[in-house]
Amino acid sequence: MKRHFCRPSNILLAGLLVVVLGACDDPFSEFLLDVPDNPSDAMLFDFDNGRLQDPSAFDVIGNTVARPDQTTQWDFVFRVVNGAGQLFPFSLLADSVSEAGIHRSSRSFESILEAPEDGYEQDSALLIGVGDVYVVRSRRDRTQILICSQYMKMEILDIDIEAGTVMFRYLRNPNCGDKVLEPGTHGEL
Repeated sequence: MKRHFCRPSNILLAGLLVVVLGACDDPFSEFLLDVPDNPSDAMLFDFDNGRLQDPSAFDVIGNTVARPDQTTQWDFVFRVVNGAGQLFPFSLLADSVSEAGIHRSSRSFESILEAPEDGYEQDSALLIGVGDVYVVRSRRDRTQILICSQYMKMEILDIDIEAGTVMFRYLRNPNCGDKVLEPGTHGEL
């Protein structure tokens, strides 16, 4: 039996599909979530001297604080070292390599509209101060179809060395691989 794939109806359907997909900038953009309109706050406790039940790490992909004694799903840890607050990327404390990194920014929190391509510290601690602004790249999310990182910007609001805490605000893009950090928008994959 001979099949006819070049029937006029098949050609018309293929042509219509090309026109529809070609008319869209990004056919998957309707599935992307917007960056939240407002930042969230988080508090971390000193990794070395905090109480066991208090979280000392942040998980960008999970959008939550984490306890390194309970999970390896985190991207950076807060530590007080020699009387100063520091952020430690995953690879610096763990026995495995991670894409998680922290980029120190000279720009204000509000003016960062997109995560930088490179310049993420992965193997060194970053000394932090109140008002400092960072962009964080997560480890690679292997639960998605695309294996990629997520991005967030953060600003240090308060550091209490005596209590061993850091408070920061952050705005996270929930889309895998999307570097846009402008509230209420998303980029294209």
